[in-house]
Amino acid sequence: MKIENILKENNNRVTPERIAIFEFLKIKHIFTYNDIIGHFKSLWRASIFRTLNLFLDLGIIRKIDVWAKTMTYEFVDHHNHHEHMRCDSCNSIIGFHADSICKKILEEAKKMWFQVKSHSIWVVGKCKKCLDNN
Repeated sequence: MKIENILKENNNRVTPERIAIFEFLKIKHIFTYNDIIGHFKSLWRASIFRTLNLFLDLGIIRKIDVWAKTMTYEFVDHHNHHEHMRCDSCNSIIGFHADSICKKILEEAKKMWFQVKSHSIWVVGKCKKCLDNN
């Protein structure tokens, strides 16, 4: 996925800031607004906010509900779909593949004549590190 092509195809300007933010998000995968501000100290907060909203509109990132105090986002990678587990002690997020579960969701939706746009599965519990510390 090349950000330059996505931006041009959707009549948006290609800027060095947008490219840099895109590359950071691709590597970071799950992030908050504060993660980006902390990484790009020289960029205006308003510029970061506008870029996040643009990327949301373009489907490059999505908001995810991790029951955290701050809004969390995920980089959308259609070639690496996965689900998430969140530790309710340390708030770490662990990705895992659940192909059989996803297949079942799509089968059930098809039976009900429901077209799935997206889905997200969150499993909440305790990670190994937190379990070992108890």
